[in-house]
Amino acid sequence: MFDRGYAVAGLAALTILVFPFSLAKAQKLQDVTIALSSAGFSIGSLRLAEEAGLFRNHGINPKLVVMDSGNAATAALLSGSAQFVASGPATVIAARARRQAIVCVVNIYRGLSASLAISKAAAAKTGVDPKAPVIDRLRALEGMTIAVPSATSAFLGPLKRSAEAIGVNIKFSYMAQPAMPAALESGAIQGMMAGPTTVIPSLRKGTAVQWIDGPGSELPEKFMPTSSSCLQTTEQYAKANPAILTGMKDAIEDAGRMVVSNSERAKQVLAKAFSKIEPGLLELLFEAEAKSWTRPTFTFADIQQEIDLLKASGQQIPGLDQVDPRSVLADVPR
Repeated sequence: MFDRGYAVAGLAALTILVFPFSLAKAQKLQDVTIALSSAGFSIGSLRLAEEAGLFRNHGINPKLVVMDSGNAATAALLSGSAQFVASGPATVIAARARRQAIVCVVNIYRGLSASLAISKAAAAKTGVDPKAPVIDRLRALEGMTIAVPSATSAFLGPLKRSAEAIGVNIKFSYMAQPAMPAALESGAIQGMMAGPTTVIPSLRKGTAVQWIDGPGSELPEKFMPTSSSCLQTTEQYAKANPAILTGMKDAIEDAGRMVVSNSERAKQVLAKAFSKIEPGLLELLFEAEAKSWTRPTFTFADIQQEIDLLKASGQQIPGLDQVDPRSVLADVPR
Protein backbone atom coordinates (compact mmCIF):
# COMPACT_ATOMS: atom_id res chain seq x y z
CA MET A 1 0.00 0.00 0.00
CA PHE A 2 1.20 3.49 -0.82
CA ASP A 3 2.33 5.35 2.32
CA ARG A 4 1.41 9.03 1.99
CA GLY A 5 3.72 9.97 4.88
CA TYR A 6 6.78 8.53 3.13
CA ALA A 7 5.77 10.29 -0.08
CA VAL A 8 5.63 13.68 1.65
CA ALA A 9 8.96 13.09 3.37
CA GLY A 10 10.53 11.97 0.11
CA LEU A 11 9.25 15.01 -1.72
CA ALA A 12 10.67 17.30 1.00
CA ALA A 13 14.06 15.60 0.78
CA LEU A 14 14.05 15.87 -3.02
CA THR A 15 13.19 19.56 -2.79
CA ILE A 16 16.17 20.20 -0.48
CA LEU A 17 18.49 18.33 -2.86
CA VAL A 18 17.25 20.05 -5.99
CA PHE A 19 16.81 23.58 -4.63
CA PRO A 20 19.44 24.07 -1.86
CA PHE A 21 20.42 27.53 -3.05
CA SER A 22 16.82 28.71 -3.32
CA LEU A 23 16.25 27.72 0.29
CA ALA A 24 19.47 29.46 1.37
CA LYS A 25 18.39 32.63 -0.39
CA ALA A 26 15.00 32.45 1.30
CA GLN A 27 16.71 32.70 4.68
CA LYS A 28 17.46 36.18 5.95
CA LEU A 29 21.14 37.04 5.64
CA GLN A 30 22.93 38.24 8.76
CA ASP A 31 24.52 41.68 8.28
CA VAL A 32 28.12 41.71 9.48
CA THR A 33 30.58 44.64 9.41
CA ILE A 34 34.28 43.80 9.13
CA ALA A 35 36.78 46.56 9.94
CA LEU A 36 39.98 46.16 7.90
CA SER A 37 43.37 47.33 9.13
CA SER A 38 44.33 47.94 5.48
CA ALA A 39 43.06 47.36 1.94
CA GLY A 40 46.14 45.39 0.90
CA PHE A 41 46.48 41.93 -0.58
CA SER A 42 46.93 40.39 2.88
CA ILE A 43 43.10 40.41 3.14
CA GLY A 44 42.74 38.96 -0.37
CA SER A 45 40.81 35.89 0.76
CA LEU A 46 38.26 38.14 2.49
CA ARG A 47 37.76 40.13 -0.70
CA LEU A 48 37.58 36.91 -2.69
CA ALA A 49 34.94 35.46 -0.36
CA GLU A 50 32.96 38.71 -0.53
CA GLU A 51 33.04 39.13 -4.32
CA ALA A 52 32.41 35.43 -5.07
CA GLY A 53 29.39 35.32 -2.76
CA LEU A 54 30.97 32.77 -0.43
CA PHE A 55 29.81 34.62 2.69
CA ARG A 56 26.27 34.71 1.34
CA ASN A 57 26.41 30.94 0.82
CA HIS A 58 26.78 30.71 4.60
CA GLY A 59 24.00 33.16 5.43
CA ILE A 60 26.17 36.25 5.90
CA ASN A 61 25.97 39.66 4.23
CA PRO A 62 29.40 41.27 4.82
CA LYS A 63 30.27 44.96 4.79
CA LEU A 64 34.02 45.62 4.56
CA VAL A 65 35.24 48.97 5.91
CA VAL A 66 38.88 50.07 5.52
CA MET A 67 40.41 51.75 8.59
CA ASP A 68 43.73 53.58 9.04
CA SER A 69 45.38 50.87 11.13
CA GLY A 70 44.86 47.77 13.23
CA ASN A 71 44.35 49.92 16.31
CA ALA A 72 41.60 51.93 14.57
CA ALA A 73 39.93 48.71 13.44
CA THR A 74 40.05 47.32 16.98
CA ALA A 75 38.49 50.54 18.30
CA ALA A 76 35.60 50.02 15.86
CA LEU A 77 35.16 46.48 17.16
CA LEU A 78 35.19 47.50 20.82
CA SER A 79 32.73 50.34 20.18
CA GLY A 80 30.28 47.94 18.52
CA SER A 81 30.36 49.62 15.11
CA ALA A 82 31.98 46.47 13.67
CA GLN A 83 31.45 42.83 14.56
CA PHE A 84 34.77 41.59 13.18
CA VAL A 85 38.27 42.91 12.52
CA ALA A 86 40.84 41.82 9.96
CA SER A 87 44.22 42.64 11.44
CA GLY A 88 47.44 41.04 12.63
CA PRO A 89 47.28 38.64 15.61
CA ALA A 90 49.54 40.95 17.62
CA THR A 91 46.57 43.32 17.88
CA VAL A 92 44.54 40.59 19.60
CA ILE A 93 47.40 39.70 21.93
CA ALA A 94 47.97 43.33 22.93
CA ALA A 95 44.23 43.74 23.53
CA ARG A 96 44.11 40.67 25.76
CA ALA A 97 47.10 41.97 27.71
CA ARG A 98 44.92 45.03 28.42
CA ARG A 99 42.08 42.70 29.52
CA GLN A 100 40.03 43.34 26.39
CA ALA A 101 38.38 40.03 25.51
CA ILE A 102 39.14 39.70 21.79
CA VAL A 103 39.77 36.36 20.05
CA CYS A 104 41.08 35.10 16.69
CA VAL A 105 38.44 33.26 14.64
CA VAL A 106 40.40 32.15 11.56
CA ASN A 107 43.71 32.93 9.87
CA ILE A 108 43.52 35.01 6.68
CA TYR A 109 47.15 35.31 5.57
CA ARG A 110 49.90 32.91 6.58
CA GLY A 111 53.36 34.43 7.02
CA LEU A 112 54.69 37.92 6.35
CA SER A 113 52.85 39.89 3.66
CA ALA A 114 55.04 43.01 3.82
CA SER A 115 58.27 43.88 2.06
CA LEU A 116 60.75 46.64 2.81
CA ALA A 117 61.33 49.29 0.16
CA ILE A 118 63.71 52.19 0.66
CA SER A 119 63.97 55.40 -1.33
CA LYS A 120 66.19 55.41 -4.40
CA ALA A 121 68.30 58.14 -2.79
CA ALA A 122 68.73 56.17 0.44
CA ALA A 123 69.69 53.05 -1.51
CA ALA A 124 72.32 54.95 -3.50
CA LYS A 125 73.75 56.45 -0.32
CA THR A 126 74.33 53.01 1.23
CA GLY A 127 76.53 51.85 -1.64
CA VAL A 128 75.05 48.37 -1.13
CA ASP A 129 73.69 46.33 -4.02
CA PRO A 130 69.93 45.57 -3.56
CA LYS A 131 70.81 41.95 -4.43
CA ALA A 132 73.60 41.70 -1.86
CA PRO A 133 73.24 39.18 0.99
CA VAL A 134 70.38 40.08 3.35
CA ILE A 135 72.73 40.66 6.26
CA ASP A 136 74.51 43.40 4.26
CA ARG A 137 71.20 45.02 3.35
CA LEU A 138 70.12 44.95 7.00
CA ARG A 139 73.38 46.58 8.11
CA ALA A 140 72.81 49.34 5.55
CA LEU A 141 69.61 50.34 7.40
CA GLU A 142 71.55 51.73 10.38
CA GLY A 143 69.97 55.01 11.50
CA MET A 144 67.25 55.02 8.83
CA THR A 145 63.65 55.93 9.59
CA ILE A 146 61.32 53.18 8.40
CA ALA A 147 57.53 53.47 8.39
CA VAL A 148 55.30 50.64 9.63
CA PRO A 149 51.50 50.75 10.06
CA SER A 150 51.45 50.67 13.89
CA ALA A 151 53.29 49.62 17.02
CA THR A 152 51.42 46.29 17.06
CA SER A 153 51.60 45.67 13.32
CA ALA A 154 52.73 42.23 12.17
CA PHE A 155 55.17 44.11 9.92
CA LEU A 156 57.24 45.61 12.76
CA GLY A 157 58.58 42.67 14.77
CA PRO A 158 60.29 40.68 11.99
CA LEU A 159 62.33 43.63 10.69
CA LYS A 160 63.11 45.03 14.15
CA ARG A 161 64.25 41.71 15.57
CA SER A 162 66.30 40.84 12.48
CA ALA A 163 68.10 44.19 12.65
CA GLU A 164 68.68 44.10 16.40
CA ALA A 165 70.12 40.58 16.16
CA ILE A 166 73.09 42.02 14.25
CA GLY A 167 73.31 45.25 16.23
CA VAL A 168 71.56 47.54 13.73
CA ASN A 169 69.44 50.42 15.03
CA ILE A 170 66.40 51.44 12.97
CA LYS A 171 64.06 54.31 13.82
CA PHE A 172 60.44 53.35 13.27
CA SER A 173 57.65 55.75 12.36
CA TYR A 174 53.97 54.78 12.52
CA MET A 175 51.63 55.79 9.70
CA ALA A 176 48.82 54.41 7.53
CA GLN A 177 50.09 52.56 4.48
CA PRO A 178 48.47 54.90 1.88
CA ALA A 179 50.49 57.80 3.35
CA MET A 180 53.85 56.03 3.11
CA PRO A 181 54.77 56.61 -0.58
CA ALA A 182 54.37 60.40 -0.28
CA ALA A 183 56.40 60.42 2.94
CA LEU A 184 59.11 58.41 1.20
CA GLU A 185 59.26 60.82 -1.76
CA SER A 186 59.41 63.86 0.53
CA GLY A 187 62.29 62.40 2.53
CA ALA A 188 60.32 62.27 5.78
CA ILE A 189 61.14 58.56 5.90
CA GLN A 190 63.83 56.52 4.18
CA GLY A 191 61.88 53.29 3.90
CA MET A 192 58.50 51.63 4.29
CA MET A 193 57.59 48.15 5.49
CA ALA A 194 54.27 47.61 3.75
CA GLY A 195 52.11 45.34 1.63
CA PRO A 196 52.63 44.93 -2.13
CA THR A 197 49.78 47.23 -3.16
CA THR A 198 51.64 50.04 -1.34
CA VAL A 199 55.19 49.10 -2.27
CA ILE A 200 54.93 48.04 -5.92
CA PRO A 201 53.61 51.35 -7.35
CA SER A 202 56.63 53.16 -5.86
CA LEU A 203 58.97 50.52 -7.29
CA ARG A 204 57.43 50.95 -10.73
CA LYS A 205 57.54 54.72 -10.45
CA GLY A 206 61.26 54.49 -9.72
CA THR A 207 61.13 56.36 -6.41
CA ALA A 208 61.85 53.25 -4.33
CA VAL A 209 64.02 50.14 -4.41
CA GLN A 210 62.92 46.79 -3.00
CA TRP A 211 65.32 46.04 -0.17
CA ILE A 212 63.89 42.99 1.60
CA ASP A 213 61.28 40.59 0.23
CA GLY A 214 58.97 39.58 3.09
CA PRO A 215 56.76 37.02 1.32
CA GLY A 216 59.96 35.65 -0.22
CA SER A 217 61.15 34.79 3.31
CA GLU A 218 64.40 36.76 3.16
CA LEU A 219 64.31 37.50 6.90
CA PRO A 220 65.36 34.77 9.38
CA GLU A 221 62.60 32.21 9.93
CA LYS A 222 62.77 32.53 13.72
CA PHE A 223 61.72 36.18 13.41
CA MET A 224 58.90 35.61 10.93
CA PRO A 225 55.24 35.94 12.00
CA THR A 226 52.87 33.04 11.59
CA SER A 227 50.22 35.44 10.30
CA SER A 228 49.91 38.94 8.85
CA SER A 229 46.14 39.05 9.12
CA CYS A 230 43.42 37.13 10.91
CA LEU A 231 39.71 37.52 11.53
CA GLN A 232 38.93 38.68 15.08
CA THR A 233 35.88 39.37 17.22
CA THR A 234 34.97 39.84 20.86
CA GLU A 235 34.40 36.89 23.19
CA GLN A 236 30.93 38.22 23.90
CA TYR A 237 29.97 38.28 20.23
CA ALA A 238 31.53 34.85 19.64
CA LYS A 239 29.51 33.25 22.43
CA ALA A 240 26.27 34.93 21.33
CA ASN A 241 26.67 34.14 17.61
CA PRO A 242 28.25 30.69 17.14
CA ALA A 243 26.54 30.10 13.77
CA ILE A 244 27.95 33.34 12.35
CA LEU A 245 31.45 32.40 13.55
CA THR A 246 31.15 29.06 11.78
CA GLY A 247 29.88 30.75 8.62
CA MET A 248 32.72 33.28 8.62
CA LYS A 249 35.33 30.57 9.03
CA ASP A 250 33.72 28.36 6.38
CA ALA A 251 33.68 31.24 3.87
CA ILE A 252 37.40 31.90 4.37
CA GLU A 253 38.14 28.19 4.00
CA ASP A 254 36.04 28.12 0.81
CA ALA A 255 38.11 31.01 -0.58
CA GLY A 256 41.30 29.05 0.10
CA ARG A 257 39.88 26.02 -1.68
CA MET A 258 38.95 28.17 -4.69
CA VAL A 259 42.53 29.44 -4.92
CA VAL A 260 43.81 25.85 -5.08
CA SER A 261 41.14 24.17 -7.21
CA ASN A 262 40.04 26.99 -9.52
CA SER A 263 42.76 29.63 -9.63
CA GLU A 264 41.56 31.15 -12.91
CA ARG A 265 38.12 31.79 -11.45
CA ALA A 266 39.74 33.18 -8.29
CA LYS A 267 41.80 35.64 -10.37
CA GLN A 268 38.70 36.75 -12.30
CA VAL A 269 36.87 37.45 -9.04
CA LEU A 270 39.86 39.29 -7.55
CA ALA A 271 40.12 41.46 -10.67
CA LYS A 272 36.71 42.86 -9.69
CA ALA A 273 37.56 43.14 -5.99
CA PHE A 274 40.86 44.96 -6.74
CA SER A 275 39.69 46.81 -9.85
CA LYS A 276 42.32 49.55 -9.50
CA ILE A 277 45.17 47.06 -9.89
CA GLU A 278 46.19 46.51 -13.51
CA PRO A 279 45.81 42.91 -14.79
CA GLY A 280 49.54 42.25 -15.20
CA LEU A 281 50.30 43.35 -11.65
CA LEU A 282 47.34 41.41 -10.29
CA GLU A 283 48.71 38.25 -11.91
CA LEU A 284 52.09 38.79 -10.26
CA LEU A 285 50.52 39.49 -6.88
CA PHE A 286 48.32 36.41 -7.10
CA GLU A 287 51.24 34.13 -7.89
CA ALA A 288 53.27 35.57 -5.01
CA GLU A 289 50.56 35.90 -2.38
CA ALA A 290 47.63 33.54 -2.94
CA LYS A 291 49.23 30.47 -1.37
CA SER A 292 49.26 32.34 1.93
CA TRP A 293 45.43 32.44 1.87
CA THR A 294 45.16 28.64 1.92
CA ARG A 295 46.22 27.95 5.52
CA PRO A 296 43.40 29.20 7.76
CA THR A 297 44.21 27.10 10.83
CA PHE A 298 45.93 28.56 13.90
CA THR A 299 47.73 26.47 16.54
CA PHE A 300 48.67 27.40 20.09
CA ALA A 301 52.33 27.27 18.95
CA ASP A 302 51.53 29.87 16.28
CA ILE A 303 50.09 32.20 18.90
CA GLN A 304 53.09 31.68 21.19
CA GLN A 305 55.37 32.69 18.29
CA GLU A 306 53.32 35.87 17.87
CA ILE A 307 53.56 36.60 21.61
CA ASP A 308 57.34 36.17 21.47
CA LEU A 309 57.58 38.52 18.47
CA LEU A 310 55.50 41.15 20.25
CA LYS A 311 57.65 40.92 23.37
CA ALA A 312 60.78 41.39 21.27
CA SER A 313 59.33 44.40 19.42
CA GLY A 314 60.29 46.62 22.37
CA GLN A 315 56.73 47.77 23.03
CA GLN A 316 55.95 48.16 26.73
CA ILE A 317 52.66 46.28 27.07
CA PRO A 318 51.68 45.64 30.71
CA GLY A 319 50.13 42.21 31.17
CA LEU A 320 51.73 40.66 28.08
CA ASP A 321 53.49 37.98 30.15
CA GLN A 322 50.11 36.84 31.51
CA VAL A 323 48.50 36.21 28.10
CA ASP A 324 47.70 32.51 27.68
CA PRO A 325 47.97 31.41 24.00
CA ARG A 326 44.90 29.20 24.51
CA SER A 327 42.80 32.23 25.41
CA VAL A 328 43.56 33.95 22.10
CA LEU A 329 41.79 31.42 19.86
CA ALA A 330 38.01 31.36 19.56
CA ASP A 331 36.16 28.07 19.95
CA VAL A 332 34.42 27.90 16.57
CA PRO A 333 31.62 25.27 16.34
CA ARG A 334 31.79 22.89 13.41
